[in-house]
Amino acid sequence: MDERLENIKKNMEIIKHKIVVISGKGGVGKTTVAVNLAISLASVGLRIGILDVDITGPNVVKMLGINPELKPRIDPGANKFHPIDGPLNMNVLSMAFLTQNPDEPVIWRGPMKMIALRQFLGDAIWGELDYLVCDLPPGTSDEILDILQLIPDENVIVVTTPQEVALMDARKTIKMAQVMKRNVLGIIENMSGFKCPKCGEFIKIFGSGGAEKAAKDFGIRLLGKIPFETEIGQQGDQGLPFTLKYPNSESGKAFKATVNKIRKIIEK
Repeated sequence: MDERLENIKKNMEIIKHKIVVISGKGGVGKTTVAVNLAISLASVGLRIGILDVDITGPNVVKMLGINPELKPRIDPGANKFHPIDGPLNMNVLSMAFLTQNPDEPVIWRGPMKMIALRQFLGDAIWGELDYLVCDLPPGTSDEILDILQLIPDENVIVVTTPQEVALMDARKTIKMAQVMKRNVLGIIENMSGFKCPKCGEFIKIFGSGGAEKAAKDFGIRLLGKIPFETEIGQQGDQGLPFTLKYPNSESGKAFKATVNKIRKIIEK
């Protein structure tokens, strides 16, 4: 076996649970879900790592409020490197730490992305973790296929919005994971509606019922429905996850219930 693949196998063996967060299309809040999932798990004392697999569009570092100028510490003796220390003692890795400035694009074809991903998984010293959360780019191509092949015991979470165009792509993503015989933990419906701050009416901005139907059609769980609140986007831009800033908001409470459900399923 290739040495790096052997290193990946060894690294993954000492991580109890691996969660891969995917979506069919961009803009559905996949990274927001991944970041707040990692933060929620770390906030109860669990040892957490988060890997930003979106090589060309890394946003995890920004949402966690980490200085992107930090560089992973090299371990010369082992020819490996350490992830960056994030909030709540999380281990964090992202391509954002390896670019010269935030405006610098990563213009890579598939093979280069695959090399970077294998380095993140195999050459990084992740250590013993309770959970590794992987935030993947949207779609069903290179990075997604590679991570699903490299971590066979992962739990896949699919993020969508109620909007029909998002659900169309989410269904393809679910099907892809099932074809590859991976454990699809369930689907999270983000931006499920908006509670009017003046009248209190719950408005279904993007429609409703699509996530429930997809879950039923594919025989998977509906893990939760996260309502839309303006503070979520604001806190992401400010680098403070909403589950820490607004734990008692409608979204905060819904996300906490979703995380509790995920833990019960995985840690049963």
